[in-house]
Amino acid sequence: MRTKTKITRNPKRRELIVERKVAIPRNLAWQGWTRREHIVHWWGPREWTATVYEMDVKPAGVWRYSLTSNEEMGEKTYCKAIYREVIEPTKLVYTDTFTDKDWNVVEGSDMYTTVTFLEVSGGTKLSIITHFANIEDLKAAEGMGMIDGFKDTIDRLEEYLSTHL
Repeated sequence: MRTKTKITRNPKRRELIVERKVAIPRNLAWQGWTRREHIVHWWGPREWTATVYEMDVKPAGVWRYSLTSNEEMGEKTYCKAIYREVIEPTKLVYTDTFTDKDWNVVEGSDMYTTVTFLEVSGGTKLSIITHFANIEDLKAAEGMGMIDGFKDTIDRLEEYLSTHL
């Protein structure tokens, strides 16, 4: 049975915290999050398709991807993440940014993200902490649907991994 995704906003620290227990062993959750062949099947909100152009999961490694609405509801979004810390199978730290189609970073779009994978009874507790440069950026992310997008993304992760790995 799927558990509910817990979303916490910490305006003082400019953070959005997403937590969820998934019924997947930690090593599989890690593989799903760090391997290109898996992440394309679940990354992003429902009705959006992820394309991964590069995914080098190591410190200073780069992850370049785009998200495209299947219903043509909005522009294709390009993003580039740079891994800061990789501790298999427990922790990923990266800075994710929006870019233009030529991979030039959009100034001020940095989202410092930490993902932890905690082994718990019956699965894995995922915690995603996204830290924003200022409160306005946090509010803007919420306004563009980041909370619902994270809920969809974690649902998709659990659905995909429980049937494919």
